[in-house]
Amino acid sequence: MTLRILGILQWVGLLLGAGVWAAQHVLGSGLTQAECGAGGAGSEISNDLWQATLTACAAALVVFAGAAAITVFARTRDAGFGDEPAEEAGDVRRARLHFFAAASIAANSIFLMIILLDGVASLYQLGCRQS
Repeated sequence: MTLRILGILQWVGLLLGAGVWAAQHVLGSGLTQAECGAGGAGSEISNDLWQATLTACAAALVVFAGAAAITVFARTRDAGFGDEPAEEAGDVRRARLHFFAAASIAANSIFLMIILLDGVASLYQLGCRQS
């Protein structure tokens, strides 16, 4: 793979997980409000079905982002983390890709757990009730 393709995969691995988690959380909150609010009283919105679908799609996208990060990490494993002196500019770029891929793997693992916990919590809530 070229450095350009690895760079694109690195940014996908780094940013996709955070964006997917934010979208899943906002859309999930909106679904709950639509079901429990006065506007959704007669619409028969199936909160559990929509929340499960949203959680599954978000988890799949974060797994894809993690796979992109793992691909970059594996393809640049000989570059190190950039803490040793580099003789060529290509080595510096490969070291940067390797470093960000390692951070992306850790971040996507955390985002996956947050998405799964958020989805499971929305499925096992007590439903619409007054506080």
